[in-house]
Amino acid sequence: MPTLECPSVGRIDYAEREVLDFPAGLPAFETLRRFVLARVEKFSPFLILASLDSPGVRFVCVPIGLLDPAYRFELTPEESAAVGLPGGEYSADRPIPLLLAIVTLPGAGAATANLASPVVIDMESRRGVQVILSASRYSHAAALVPCEREATC
Repeated sequence: MPTLECPSVGRIDYAEREVLDFPAGLPAFETLRRFVLARVEKFSPFLILASLDSPGVRFVCVPIGLLDPAYRFELTPEESAAVGLPGGEYSADRPIPLLLAIVTLPGAGAATANLASPVVIDMESRRGVQVILSASRYSHAAALVPCEREATC
């Protein structure tokens, strides 16, 4: 089984069938196309989207449904073609495709999630795209609200 040494995360074991293809890369990281999505217990409910092309590049993500169960947006035919999904409305209340928000963890200040540019992953085809929603009602810096100890996150 291949492994990836990911700075500040540790070793990530993955199978080749788990590799995600981002044909257009991610904004500002267009040359990085192969990623793995890792669930690291100590960071739960957050996920790590780690680049196989450049192991130092990794993104902390969270399923959007945990932040906003009513989240929805329109995927254009051009955007959906990159993932192999039909254009139309997508929402966090459906399991397919997987919708993630990239989290920013500043050295000082509150953590935020980018809801204006969701990462859309078709787990069946293993393809993904980050969609930049124009004229979105969602923020690129939505505050993360800490979970209460007894709440399910």
